Amino acid sequence: MSDDQVLKDNEAFGKLEHGADGKVLRRHLLIDHMIDVAACFHRLAHCRSIRRAMERSAGRQLTEQDIARLAVLAFLHDVGKANSGFQAKRWRDRIPAAWPVRISAGHGLEAFKLFGVPAAAAAIEPLIERICSWGTACDSLLIASISHHGRPIKDSPGSSPIFWKTQAGTYDPAAVLKAIAESALCLYPLAFQGGGEDLPGASAFGHLFAGLVQLADWLGSDTWFFKFSSPGEVRAVSAPKLADDAITTLGLDAEDWRNRLTATEPDFARAFGWFPPHPIQAAMGDESLGPLVILESETGSGKTEAALWRYLKLFRAGEVDSLYFALPTRVAASQLYKRVQDTLQRLWPENPPLALRALPGYVAADGEEAKVLPDFKVLWSDDKDDQAAPQRWAGENSKRFLAAPVAVGTIDQALLGALQVAHAHLRHAILARSLLVVDEVHASDTYMTVLLEQLLKAHLNCGGYAVLLSATLGSNARSRYLALTPRGRTSSLLAAMPFDVACRVPYPAISDGYSLRAVGGTGRSKRVRWSTRDIIDSPEQIAELALAAATHGAKVLIVRNTVPAAIATLAALEARVPDRAWLFQVNGVVTLHHSRFSRQDRPLLDAEIELRLGKERPSGALIVVGTQTLEQSLDIDADFLITDLCPMDVLLQRVGRLHRHANERPEAYRIAQVLVLTPLGNDLTPLLIHAKNGLGRHRNGGGVYDDLRILEATRRLLDERPEVNIPDDNRYLVEAGLHQDRLLELERQYDESWRKAAQEIEGEQISFKLLARQHRLDLDIDFGERSFPTDQRISTRLGAQDRVVFFCLSQFGPFGEPLKSLPIRHYLVPKDLPLDAEPTRVTQHENGLTFRLGEATFRYSRLGLECLRDPSSAAGD
Repeated sequence: MSDDQVLKDNEAFGKLEHGADGKVLRRHLLIDHMIDVAACFHRLAHCRSIRRAMERSAGRQLTEQDIARLAVLAFLHDVGKANSGFQAKRWRDRIPAAWPVRISAGHGLEAFKLFGVPAAAAAIEPLIERICSWGTACDSLLIASISHHGRPIKDSPGSSPIFWKTQAGTYDPAAVLKAIAESALCLYPLAFQGGGEDLPGASAFGHLFAGLVQLADWLGSDTWFFKFSSPGEVRAVSAPKLADDAITTLGLDAEDWRNRLTATEPDFARAFGWFPPHPIQAAMGDESLGPLVILESETGSGKTEAALWRYLKLFRAGEVDSLYFALPTRVAASQLYKRVQDTLQRLWPENPPLALRALPGYVAADGEEAKVLPDFKVLWSDDKDDQAAPQRWAGENSKRFLAAPVAVGTIDQALLGALQVAHAHLRHAILARSLLVVDEVHASDTYMTVLLEQLLKAHLNCGGYAVLLSATLGSNARSRYLALTPRGRTSSLLAAMPFDVACRVPYPAISDGYSLRAVGGTGRSKRVRWSTRDIIDSPEQIAELALAAATHGAKVLIVRNTVPAAIATLAALEARVPDRAWLFQVNGVVTLHHSRFSRQDRPLLDAEIELRLGKERPSGALIVVGTQTLEQSLDIDADFLITDLCPMDVLLQRVGRLHRHANERPEAYRIAQVLVLTPLGNDLTPLLIHAKNGLGRHRNGGGVYDDLRILEATRRLLDERPEVNIPDDNRYLVEAGLHQDRLLELERQYDESWRKAAQEIEGEQISFKLLARQHRLDLDIDFGERSFPTDQRISTRLGAQDRVVFFCLSQFGPFGEPLKSLPIRHYLVPKDLPLDAEPTRVTQHENGLTFRLGEATFRYSRLGLECLRDPSSAAGD
């Protein structure tokens, strides 16, 4: 079949399928594709939570005429494709001489230029004139629609209108534009009837509309749901049904699940494996809670189930249609995913809402692993008749992760909706449907906190709901977050609290902008005895202390702030250990736990450590050495903790790994024991000059724990209170270790060098805040008024980006798993390494391998990744 038989010269295509020889095999006409996208938008606007977000952003209810008019604007999203340059893409690089232009073109900026060509403008102007009668917001809304590829498009004066040229006997863009205008008039006649209010002019509405058009275009372009038009098909008739099927299949319309949940009237025990709720969990079912809820409760008290219970209550009431559970790390997200999946299965035994593990490179949907194929395609199973595959659409691209009915991932996926990055509006719009749960909210740094505040503000202002979880949130942070609630609450909770007042706030507690209420705990408490030893620089002495505890049968957790310190500690243990079985092993290989392991080995480490230190842990001594990866999300239960000095909120997270379950313990460890490692003489002053063991600020800024005031406040607390009760003392410990009043008081007790260091940190934090505000997506500015920067890298976390390198399947890691991909921390990556650099000189050894990356040599072994020619002195987790 020839090109002309498939696509006539006077036809405009929207989508093409080329054969291996470059010829067009199938075409989908431009107008038909525009109809598909408009139908998707129209259907999305009738989904409960999307409609709520639209109306809240608009500041008024929307009529069916409003929706029809917005659908017309969505229909025009691809009007730029009518230009001669874009239509020349049917030949790829073999454009015939008879065609109006000799080079191909895009269709975004080109859409602006059609008005500079009299013939093209005259063809569509009657439609545009009628659209302009819908209010002054139409310009911004039309720009939002045309900008559906993810970035706001701004017209640039002086660009040539060459791509709107006509040539007799071949292609006439004006004729196509005229057909587009006529189709719009017929497609949504209600839009062109008289009367009705002007379309909403609120800037936030324009940004939300932009995201919804992007979503509609993604849906309308997917050939699984929208196959190319058949001969004789009237797409205006068939498209609404196709759109309804797509949106229902993907769970963007959640009414069926809601109706089934309402019919069963689930209680907490049924939802979570027949366990009765703790007080915090029961309290989160209170339907009078506001849109933003902060739950503060100790580690291991069931905050996850409390947040899921809040989701189920809101979902059943029709307040949200989906859930995004955001965690600080990939490991934490992986740990939670199965628990969420099990909960959904209990509540919906048949066809439950899809649960997505939203981790790029590690995606799973309802337990099915994604397999990446060429051309950005994904295979969900080897079964070609897999009927569930379309439901996993949200998992096929990270930009649409948030479209899943239920997704568990890192906070980064949500924060990308608050930054000036491609498809931020798409993320913002689809997140608006969800209850956003942010776990370990205290873990955000200064830069991320500003972005999170922007995200929450935008989410709440369009009627969204959010839950923030923390065991160790300070009063200042709580007040800042509560101040984001809409309609300007005047609660005293929003004001900064003096130290003595902050210490009297109840714990556990639930706050929502209206009130802060005390909630009963789990009924469990633990005494913790802690002390300091100034041996942080002596792995040998640390090993001796761990071995002494192991001889009594204790399970010992050693948490170092840096990977090199952890490796040195394990080496000291191996040189002294009388029984190799005391050391943590995976598949018989002695190892440790930190972030520098492959994506294939990390699940092995996590599973083994939960087996050896979990709720059903076996008896006998065990010593586990690791870094910050042991602090959170892992359900582990040790008897004795040896840890480097760290801020009090972090220390409490580490203490949360002690006495977590009702296990038998050696007599000497019936009370939880903590030994905190400090520098020689308990003196932190030398760290002002030279950071070490993750303590102090590096010369070029940054560090693992760089604020020595917080570290000194923590060290003093350990001496002040050698025995504490958890969770009863949590509130005081966090405020005494972090509150600004206490830090200023401590600062006055030291010399000028401490004050100068504090000023440097505060100055750095101010610069981080300014940078975050510069990078954030400002919804108070009309869409199209500001384009996204293209000359800088914008990310959810500050600092250079980590790299991931890939290996062939014939390479194996130290535990017998194929080595597929290995993340490399940014400070280990050689300077100026090309983005496409791959490992070379890969040499397999008995328990790992070595390879080169640029000028650096790396070893991957049971100790994780090590740089044998370390380009940096920095070392993190």
